[in-house]
Amino acid sequence: MVRRTGKKYQIALGLAQSMIFIFWLAFTLISYSRAQGPEENSPQTEQSSKFIQALEEAKSKLQAGLNAWNVELLKEGRDLFLNLFMRQKAENVYLHYYIALADYRLTTFYFSSNNKQEAEQYNLEAQKYLEKAMEKDPAFGESFALYSFLLGYEIALHPERAMSLGPKSFEYSAKAFEKDPDNPRINLMQGISLLYTPEAYGGGTDKAIEFLEKSIRLFEKENIKDSLKPSWGKEEAYTFLARAYAQKKEYEKALELLKKALEVNPEFGMAKETLRSLEKEKKEK
Repeated sequence: MVRRTGKKYQIALGLAQSMIFIFWLAFTLISYSRAQGPEENSPQTEQSSKFIQALEEAKSKLQAGLNAWNVELLKEGRDLFLNLFMRQKAENVYLHYYIALADYRLTTFYFSSNNKQEAEQYNLEAQKYLEKAMEKDPAFGESFALYSFLLGYEIALHPERAMSLGPKSFEYSAKAFEKDPDNPRINLMQGISLLYTPEAYGGGTDKAIEFLEKSIRLFEKENIKDSLKPSWGKEEAYTFLARAYAQKKEYEKALELLKKALEVNPEFGMAKETLRSLEKEKKEK
């Protein structure tokens, strides 16, 4: 399936132009008494541990859906995030973001399948969750970047809205960079957007490469220890940078980058498909 959907994924992303951390894990310090040994973990601690385990499961499921470009796995990942969201007594900004991320993946899937009704539904849902995330944590730049990207999808779905949504998309992208200029995912989304935006509209391969290369440098330095925080995108950065160099006919560089993408994530279907395509093209020359 990956061989047929890899190109669709590229087209869908091409058409689509281009949370202050408020949830504190409630760990209880283990107290000791002179007469007794250490107390057992409180229910609050156990609940926190279960939350992180469930969050990691949701992330893993969503990534598996992206790797295989499988809509059912993408939906299962979204449902897991949504279940976590509904079970929390206090709203968690990161869960708003992750549901929106899953919606973004589903928007891309349905757009690539020419199912614009489903694509629009998930796109609008994603925007609503991100609007709430931006309201609750204006310092979290990734929400602004993803929101900008989703506005690009809305333009692709409704070209007649380009005059109003285009400037709005640029505005939110600029806000994302103002808040967190050295965030690898913000640079990644900007690079993807520029890669498929004509030069006449401020895009182009060279500009895309600038942001994608910066994204990779930032990913190489990134060390996410907090399970709540986003950590996706490294293999995507290598893959899209490879596509950019392939457009410049620099095939050896592109092949090298794709192999690095698969070192990061050997199951990433988009990198596999692009690598097969370039290797075949190289043999035929």
